[in-house]
Amino acid sequence: MFEKLGIVTNIWSEEVENGARFDELMVEFGANGFKDMEVREGDYLRNSEFGKLLQQLESAMPEYTDAEYKAICDAVWAEQSYETKHSTLFAELASFVQKASGLTLSYAMSHPWLSSPNDSETDTQQIVKAKKLAYFLCPARARLRLVDLDTEGDIDESAAIANLKHYNTLLSDFPMIFAVENARQTATLTLKLAVAGDAKLTYDETNTYRADGSTVNPPDEFWGAVKMTNLTSVHFKQRTEDGVLTEVCDGFVDFQAIAERLKTQGYTSDLLLENTPTAHSLQDALRSREYLLSC
Repeated sequence: MFEKLGIVTNIWSEEVENGARFDELMVEFGANGFKDMEVREGDYLRNSEFGKLLQQLESAMPEYTDAEYKAICDAVWAEQSYETKHSTLFAELASFVQKASGLTLSYAMSHPWLSSPNDSETDTQQIVKAKKLAYFLCPARARLRLVDLDTEGDIDESAAIANLKHYNTLLSDFPMIFAVENARQTATLTLKLAVAGDAKLTYDETNTYRADGSTVNPPDEFWGAVKMTNLTSVHFKQRTEDGVLTEVCDGFVDFQAIAERLKTQGYTSDLLLENTPTAHSLQDALRSREYLLSC
């Protein structure tokens, strides 16, 4: 199971901020067997050379109909000819796509989906743009994940479910997995809202642990409620009283128990590593994979 471990690209943030190229890290990790990669939004990404390309792509999006944009993305990945008003931009994007050959890229960003938006039109356009980025990254298996790091206190469940259902209707002609992740709220509540909103769940058991090792909600409660068809991804990182660690090792999270649950219940989607960033993320990832394989 863990031999197919992938990564979330925010583990590269320290290296990218120190001048490493996003595409070169992608190629290096892919060559070391990390084939599934979730491109996580953040300053480190936007300040990278690839992030600047994404910003240019976002600026170009309004000049194409949805159908035209989709056709261009499909053609770029199929290495077919296409017509574009931004030949230099798409040539650079095509070069990136060639480097990503053999990898499965998805896209994730922070977004307050648990709350009613202050501006519905702005909120809608943010999701449309994110879906278009997700589609460019992998037309064959596009996936967008949202994590809400802002909403606190009591949740208006009806508003959260309405948001998810609305987001699902956007760009309906773009085949895509739409997912949310448990963060500040319990995994059980996030699962309940995701299922009601026709979304998949990305599960991170580390997020259920407080600094003292107690849990926001017991993992057994979540595992008793979830079906494997509800899940699209499972994230792995370790936490101790010192915080989230730079590599997976012993700590609060019982990875063997998670692996046994996933295997016995027939889980088939991806497993993604999300260590705290360092200047040597590949070595951290390789040691983490070795530890997880030993489980």
